[in-house]
Amino acid sequence: MRRFAPVLIFLAVAMVAAGCQNEDEGKDRRLVAVEDMLEAILNDDVSKMKRLYVEGATPSPETILENKQKWGISGLRADDFQISEASIHVFHAAYKMENTGQPGTIAFRIRNDPDKGVMIDFIGYIKETKQQENR
Repeated sequence: MRRFAPVLIFLAVAMVAAGCQNEDEGKDRRLVAVEDMLEAILNDDVSKMKRLYVEGATPSPETILENKQKWGISGLRADDFQISEASIHVFHAAYKMENTGQPGTIAFRIRNDPDKGVMIDFIGYIKETKQQENR
């Protein structure tokens, strides 16, 4: 029995490491989808947005592009955003508004489609409140 203990410990560690590696791969795919969608929005690339966005999701790609000015991102580049994982299915892209320098955040909700892979099914602006600003 003592001879099998190191083998069992090794197998347990290997299984845990493999599980963590798969989780990171999923996060990487979700992050790439968000980065690609953000780039498509900034470049007004509706066809790329439609490939990454769930069909029929609201707001529509055209509405998102119309809101760029209101969100203060129309003159920004992808490098101007800090992307972070808010939860397993939500990423936030934080930035400073182009015209005012005020902070802003765009949320991207991710969905895993069995046929198409990682897709985005919602994009929205998160309005900063005084309570958030005082943190």
